[in-house]
Amino acid sequence: MKAFLEKLATNLMYLIGMLLNPLLNGVQEQRALRWPTERRKLKLIDAPAARAARAAERERIGTVVEALGAVEGVEHVLTQVLDQSTRPTFHGLDHPRDTLLVCRIHARAYFVVREDIVDVLPRIAAAGVAEWQAKGQGPDPEGSLDHALRWYRDGGIDADGWRMHSPCLSSPGARLIWDRPGIPHRDPIPAGPYINRLFVLEQSPAGADAAQLLSEARADGRSVVLELDFGANWVGYCQYHKVARGGFLGRGRL
Repeated sequence: MKAFLEKLATNLMYLIGMLLNPLLNGVQEQRALRWPTERRKLKLIDAPAARAARAAERERIGTVVEALGAVEGVEHVLTQVLDQSTRPTFHGLDHPRDTLLVCRIHARAYFVVREDIVDVLPRIAAAGVAEWQAKGQGPDPEGSLDHALRWYRDGGIDADGWRMHSPCLSSPGARLIWDRPGIPHRDPIPAGPYINRLFVLEQSPAGADAAQLLSEARADGRSVVLELDFGANWVGYCQYHKVARGGFLGRGRL
């Protein structure tokens, strides 16, 4: 009887341990995934490494926008830059256990073309605005000048009678699309409200009504609005900085 009771007690302890183990592991994981306070997040995004990376990304965007706006026949209308600093998600490339904070920029610039877009596209390609991909190269075979000109020349139908993919110009870090019949216009980045410095939207011209500016650019019915989106690897943002766990103010410790 004594041996039976001892065995029963051992089995009960084992069963209780098996039941409690997932709970204890969950508590430990939650402790490991603690996030910094808003104040500390602001310190992280204001650290020297983050400021330098942010400035470099802003400069890259500004250089491309300026180069496109300098092309003959292209007129700058609006630039929007949304700077966003958030914790990583389980679905992203940076796992929450490894990364404390990621800093990204969502940027769009809009331009208007008041002449034939077929005449202006070769000027854009020749101006060295970005490394636009050539015919049949890169991950987006429809993102070349050749494809765009064939799309217009053949009415969007290929030699086999199939509908061609909508044209654009693609590069490793930016993508240029423009108004085409039957394609709805995307809304500009909303103006907010953004309640703290972890989400900062800057516009040029500042304080303008983005939707109204684009509506006015299209008002004559003949103008074509270009939309330049910045991003890489098929996402609509540029990740310019991240804070890994294991230190504070550039090292990531809480």
